[in-house]
Amino acid sequence: MNRRHFIAAAAVGFAMAASAFADGSATIPFETFKPYFVLNTIKPEKGKDCKFGVCTTMEQFESLFHPAAVMFRKQKFVPQDYFNDHVILYWVEWGNTPWEYTVQSVEQSDSGLVVKYTRQGEPSETAYFAPILLVGVKKTALAADGNVAFQLIEK
Repeated sequence: MNRRHFIAAAAVGFAMAASAFADGSATIPFETFKPYFVLNTIKPEKGKDCKFGVCTTMEQFESLFHPAAVMFRKQKFVPQDYFNDHVILYWVEWGNTPWEYTVQSVEQSDSGLVVKYTRQGEPSETAYFAPILLVGVKKTALAADGNVAFQLIEK
């Protein structure tokens, strides 16, 4: 399925000052977290195949995601105090393909944050998946309105 995603998330409801840039956008530092799965109680809205948003507390994060420890692999989990000065932007996409996501950049623009990513994967005829993309950024990078967009960059 080759299509372009560009979906804006709703405001998250807390005030953070956004930096102003002359050209209207700037690349900001980010980190990704991979060893997690989405809880089975979380489902997409009727008629949609994705869910996205911003986690601002560990409690909120743990209500959506659970660690998936794998032996013999170095893994990076979200530290307990991470949300003191960070937020996690998340994207979950349900379907027949176990996507592997790679973040190209996180940009701050006049309208909010834009996470630009690529994905690769092979569809399955017999299985259903809920791959996730978890991106951590400083709270100060999130604008007061909390707008976040995920943009799929086709290769």
